Parts: sequence; C-alpha cells; structure tokens
Amino acid sequence: MNESITDERLVFLDLEVGGEESWRPIFEIAAIAVDSNLRELVTFDVRLKFATHMADPKVLVGSRYATPQWKRRAICATDAGDEFADFLRRHATVDQTSASGRVFQVAQLVAHNADFDRRFLEHWFAHREQFLPASPRMLCTLQRAMWLFHENKSLTPPLDFKLGTLCEYFGVSLAAKESHQALFDVRATVQLYREMNQAWKKPRHLAEAQVCSTPAERACAPDAAEM
Repeated sequence: MNESITDERLVFLDLEVGGEESWRPIFEIAAIAVDSNLRELVTFDVRLKFATHMADPKVLVGSRYATPQWKRRAICATDAGDEFADFLRRHATVDQTSASGRVFQVAQLVAHNADFDRRFLEHWFAHREQFLPASPRMLCTLQRAMWLFHENKSLTPPLDFKLGTLCEYFGVSLAAKESHQALFDVRATVQLYREMNQAWKKPRHLAEAQVCSTPAERACAPDAAEM
C-alpha cells in the first residue's frame, strides 16, 4: 500500500432539513468518517432545535421532528455547529492554502446529491459567521453512479438515481422506515459507494455474465465458455 494515502479520509454526510430552500432549518446532521480502505472509523449524529415557523409546513406533517423524544435529544444550533466543526477537523486530510500561503487541512465531504447538502451547510455556517473546515468541492455518490453507468454499458441503468433506488439496485439495505433518517441514510451511502467501487473494478465480462439470468442467456457473455 502506498504510505502517502494511508491517512486519507472521507467524511460521508447526510442532512435532514426543513424544505428545499437553503435558508430552511437543518433538523439533523449525520456523518461517518472512513479511512482510505472505506472502513468506518467513527460516526457523528446530532439533532438540532429549530424554529418550526422557518420550516416548510409540508415537511412537518406527520414527521418525527416535533415529537417529545426528538425535542429531548435536540441541541441548539451553536453547539451543533461547534461539535460538527470539531468532528471535521479531527478527520481533515485535504491540504488547502490560505491567502497568506499557510497550508492547513480540511475534511473531504461526500454526500448523495451533494450539491443539495452543500448549499445548506455553506449557508448555515455563513449565517453563523463560522468557517466550515471542509473542502468546497464535495464529492457526490449520485454523480459517481451516473458516471459508472455511462462507463460500463453492460450495466442496465436504474429508473432514477435516488438513494433508495440505487441501494435497491446494488443490494444495499435501506428500509423504507429508515429512509430520511440521517444516520441510516449516510450509512447506506457509504455502503453504496463501496458497492459501486466493486462494480467499477469488476472485469467487464463478469459484469455482462451477471446480467444474464438463464444458462442460455449466459452464453451471450464474452468468454462464457471459459468462465
């Protein structure tokens, strides 16, 4: 193994929020730090207190965000921001250079549909006038999936690239009752990335053989007689 990459880390992220607009409140932040071999190192999960009038009412209908159990666990946004920033600093492995030329490290975030989470996170930290210790270039598993199916024509693309759809496609566990709970979603995102990595590394003739469901169809795969 290349010693220069042994300490590289990724921080997978999921936010639960109060609507589509980035000024809406963040309800929950969950993150999982992994090493360069995608092994889980530690998790982060915090629920936030929020002003209900700032959330889209449709999001709150029948939701768990205003239950007594939620309110007992929720903390204020200031404490949540400080705790999350500290978590990111502990897993910062990406070099950045300040305007004065000083080199420092920030975390490399990963999310599904990353632009959505990025907008909320950047707005939230800017509103609090706090530095976000993460690279502005957030990696995206949705984009990774789109590239995978573009590159490997032997794979039949799913109907859409939502997290739940891709998890079902790649055999990643994400029950309907778990969906849109940040820690469940982020753990599923980590496993989805692992599965997509394996699909990308798999030899093309094996992938083609995998999509043939009957013995007769398996003959369609190149080198089938040798497999």
